[in-house]
Parts: sequence; C-alpha cells; structure tokens
Amino acid sequence: MSRIPVPQPGDHAPIAGPHDVSLRPIAEGDLDMLLRWQREPEVAHWWDEADLSREEMRREYLEPDIAPTWRFVIEWEGRDVGMVQYWHKYPDTDDLWSAGIDILIGEADARDRGVGREAIRVLLRYLFEVKRLHRVTIDPEVANVRAIRAYERAGFTRDGVLRHEYQIRGEYVDTQYLSILETDWPEAKRVWLEERASR
Repeated sequence: MSRIPVPQPGDHAPIAGPHDVSLRPIAEGDLDMLLRWQREPEVAHWWDEADLSREEMRREYLEPDIAPTWRFVIEWEGRDVGMVQYWHKYPDTDDLWSAGIDILIGEADARDRGVGREAIRVLLRYLFEVKRLHRVTIDPEVANVRAIRAYERAGFTRDGVLRHEYQIRGEYVDTQYLSILETDWPEAKRVWLEERASR
C-alpha cells in the first residue's frame, strides 16, 4: 500500500459553509495571529502549544509532513476567529476511511456563539460528502465539558474515555473519545439545517 501524497502548505481548496462560517487554508501570514490565539489563557489551557516559537509553529503548521494535517482558519462574518484541522488516522495506507479533527476558537467574542459547532459541521459535510470518509473522531479532555457538549450537538457520540492519553501542562490527562459515522451524518445534517432554518 502507498502513502497519501504529502501536502504542501495551502494545497487545499477553501471549504465554504452554507451560512456565515467558512474555512480557508492557513498561510504564512496567519502565524502571528495563531500564536496570539494559542497564548490566550482560554485556548492555552486546552491546546498546550502556547510555548511554541514562531519558527516552531511555521515548521509544525506550514512545512510538509509525513503525517499530513490540513489546517484552516475559521472565518465568521468576514473575520478570522479560530482554527480547525483534520488528518487521516491511518496515513500510511490507502485505507483513508477515518479522520481526526481538532478545533480552537481564538477570538473571545466568538466563543459561546455556536461558531465552533458551525465550523465543525462545515468540515464534517466536506469530509463525509466530498471525501466520502466513514468515520470522524475528536478527543477533548474529559474536563472540557463545554467542548464535549458542542461536539455532541454537532452529531458526535461518546465512545469512551482514554486514560492518560496525552501529557498536557506536564500532567497526564484523560480524553473523551467521540466519533461520528457516515451513517450518522444525514441525521446530524438534518438537525443542523433545521436549526439554521429556525433562526
């Protein structure tokens, strides 16, 4: 089996949302903004990359990698407010049926407004309807109750807790593993569209 092509920075097309949220690939000019977001206390508490230098972030986010991750700036009502990313769970095979995602909302006034949930739904629509994936996963810390609730509202189901999955802030943390399958997506999309229509 062969590996998927290693992406170059910006090699992904933007992902347009049906409403007021869209996703554009990150670029060199976004690094200072990303650094600022990751040093925000609310983000740094969960993301744990606040100590990256600009050069380390450039290497991590913009240089090709053998385990490709596609990263996007979340645009909301014409503003850059956060970042979302996805990667294939098994990049060393041709079996590209599963992906993992992560998200952060960097601008404080965009939190608790449903922007993150909307960005996740935009990305899920792309992953299921364009890339034809079977499963998408996310694994926040178990203490991140607000995020877990948002993911469930977007259609994810709790699969279980992974004990000591990561070291964050110098300590082992448990994560809540959640997934959504292609068979779950039609109902999640229906709920999404109904929510939008009722606004």
